[in-house]
Amino acid sequence: MTFSTPEKIAINCLLVKLMKVDGHTDLAEAAVLYGINKFIGITINEADSSFAKSREEALAIIKCLNDEKKEVVKNLFTQMASSDGHIDDIEKQLILDTFS
Repeated sequence: MTFSTPEKIAINCLLVKLMKVDGHTDLAEAAVLYGINKFIGITINEADSSFAKSREEALAIIKCLNDEKKEVVKNLFTQMASSDGHIDDIEKQLILDTFS
């Protein structure tokens, strides 16, 4: 699946926020982020750009994805949330807010 540059930036932005939302980041989460970024084909410059993107801007882009892309991205978010062995309620809520 091919994502546009704005889509990749939005995905990375929200993945980083999801990774940090429970208050701790571990090596498994960083490894999953690396794997997802490799999968979506994000460049270092695009990843850097994602840090300047607000949650609202990223959400607006994600909400415009077609259904097939939304399903793929939702699975990526679930993979990130579960990478530390436990999906916290706040992680679940962030995923729900993103895809509702």
